[in-house]
Amino acid sequence: MSPDVNRTGLFLVGVRGAIGTTVLHGIEAIRGGMPKIGLVTEIDGLKDCGWADVESFAVTGWDVTGNAHDAAENLVRTNVLPRDIVDMSGEVRDRLEMSIAPGIPEPEDEGGVDNKSADLLELPLTEVLAQLRDDICNWKSSERLRRGAVIYLASAERDRDMLPDGWYDSDADPLELLKTAPRDLSRSILYALAAICEGVPFINFTPAPGGDLPAIAGFARREGIPLLGNDGKTGETLLKTALAPMFRDRNLNVMAWEGYNMLGNKDGAALEDPQRAKAKLRNKDVVLPSILPNNPMMHSGVSINFVPSLHDWKTAMDYIHFEGFLGAQMSLQFTWHGSDSALAAPLVLDLVRIALRAQDRNEGGPVHAAAAFFKSPLEMEEHDFHRQMTIFRDWANRD
Repeated sequence: MSPDVNRTGLFLVGVRGAIGTTVLHGIEAIRGGMPKIGLVTEIDGLKDCGWADVESFAVTGWDVTGNAHDAAENLVRTNVLPRDIVDMSGEVRDRLEMSIAPGIPEPEDEGGVDNKSADLLELPLTEVLAQLRDDICNWKSSERLRRGAVIYLASAERDRDMLPDGWYDSDADPLELLKTAPRDLSRSILYALAAICEGVPFINFTPAPGGDLPAIAGFARREGIPLLGNDGKTGETLLKTALAPMFRDRNLNVMAWEGYNMLGNKDGAALEDPQRAKAKLRNKDVVLPSILPNNPMMHSGVSINFVPSLHDWKTAMDYIHFEGFLGAQMSLQFTWHGSDSALAAPLVLDLVRIALRAQDRNEGGPVHAAAAFFKSPLEMEEHDFHRQMTIFRDWANRD
């Protein structure tokens, strides 16, 4: 059968995870008439820009373990997903389970994943890439999808050693580099390559390198495939990038900004590993010096602790010590408490819309206009959220 011009595939890496599960049920809820709260592309000045219809999105993807029904029930128990939406979506989850392909685990996780995923660790990386490409082709055919996007939602990866110099050359061929790449190569790179080779955008919602490597970005540019990333900005860092410009533009001297984060889901558990947490912490802490560059003596720090009882809910507590006129010392303290997945899921839908628009415009490589959605936006030094949103609005409304 020919593709349905109205159907778009969302190929989620970590599709059974909390964010993937919330995306799946969010689409079903929108089909049922729920308002699109949380979607940036639905605010005034943006909602009439001709975005792809969210109701046309079909979810499938990869995972290394788990069950979609159990994941949904966990989010009901923790008050993230409404019971009625989960109950009415049982057949959707059944179809999803039939379509999920085995994901690629990191070598250290071999003992905790499904057998089919563990088997992929025995293959050369070039064969793993071929398998991922076949998965995308099969989904396009079986689901009658005209187009799609790969969205990387896997748990935070371990920080790895520097790759050979070729990966930092934008003119290099990453398919050749893959032949001699280390076995523990970031899985985000493999999924990015699969997406580019199959002509679909790649969105990296995690701190993993993905399209941040010049060889991947250059390949995407040459192939005309959009890259969006890295590391979705949903909570404490969002607040930092919105609040820090206030201190800058009022000429108030920030002397210290300390942040403490607690998270209870699988991502929180993964970040207990210092090697997994390294890139996440780096991305969370880099934004302040770029917005508040006039005080090299400013102290800033950020930490993340795993608190199992919080489940999908995350709490951030920040203390800002600043100096005003005549040296008067003042402070601002805030606490942010929100559902990790409920904050992230609508942004995933936004980013798919943005990626598809970029592809329609033949914009290959990193999409700078998506910077407002990420802690570490690709090829973008601007971290001021308000300026980032101006860039995005201008891009979205361009003819």
